[in-house]
Amino acid sequence: MNDLTDLTELRDLFADKPHPTADRLAPARAALLAEARMKQRPRGRAVGLWRLMLAGGLVAATTAGVIAVQTVNFSAPVSAAEVLRLAAEAATTTPWPEPRDDQYLHYERIAETRSEKGVPNVGPRHITGEVWESVDGSRPELLWHKPSKSRPQDREYKELLTRCPGPGPTGVRSGPSYADLRGWPTDQEQLRHKLAERGNEMYPGKDAATRTWYGVRDVLGSPVPPKQQAAIFKIAAALPGIEMEELKDATGKSGVAVTRVDNQGRESLIFDKTSYVFLGGQELVPGQGRELWSVTRLQITDVLPAWSKSLKPENCV
Repeated sequence: MNDLTDLTELRDLFADKPHPTADRLAPARAALLAEARMKQRPRGRAVGLWRLMLAGGLVAATTAGVIAVQTVNFSAPVSAAEVLRLAAEAATTTPWPEPRDDQYLHYERIAETRSEKGVPNVGPRHITGEVWESVDGSRPELLWHKPSKSRPQDREYKELLTRCPGPGPTGVRSGPSYADLRGWPTDQEQLRHKLAERGNEMYPGKDAATRTWYGVRDVLGSPVPPKQQAAIFKIAAALPGIEMEELKDATGKSGVAVTRVDNQGRESLIFDKTSYVFLGGQELVPGQGRELWSVTRLQITDVLPAWSKSLKPENCV
């Protein structure tokens, strides 16, 4: 979903605490995490709520409009590049139920912050947001913030969001909609250029590989069509500096992660150990703390819930 969504979610999350990390990661339109980072490191959509992710390339089958993950049997990967190649294969293994432009991608985004090695005033905090994302970006999108069980005192709110005609509140132009991404090339060189271009909007002046990684991370913060998601994973597999490790996502599910390290911390993309479906991500910044996010319960729906008619759009993303 959106940068503003991210900002709104984490504004509440850290209302009484210093921000846990510099703003880098952003699913993204989506996730829930970018808000804490936004004031320190400008970024794009991502991890919008961190739009991170998951969806488009999900190895999935649909039943009554719900995306069900299909298990694919692979041998255990031996490198980060192989994890990404397996994820690319998984993305196109099962036909994706292609949404229409006038539909919504409906999913739940979960985010969690944790202290790391004695870092004070950071979590653990856990928040959940339910998102209705317009496939072509032409209609208002809906965010439902739900108080966590660990912090029932947090307020619940529901918000309609529209797409900003130009750069959004963070100064970065809104990321592409799902329908926009359908038109992106799958040719490696052309797609690498678009990803680096997107990464440069958030972090100008970085080297080509770093710009590309930022673009990968940003675009994967929201549902991505399977062909484009597979191509993105293949591009990420060729980037220098990636490594493989075992991590748990924000739901506690153990996965295999591809991590890239720079002078500001470690950022990871987490995949299912069996199906290699994209589960979410993690950002770890020394002296700041750890943030995780996951996207779950993805569905395709025709309309917003009836109760949304009582809401008026107040912000753009």
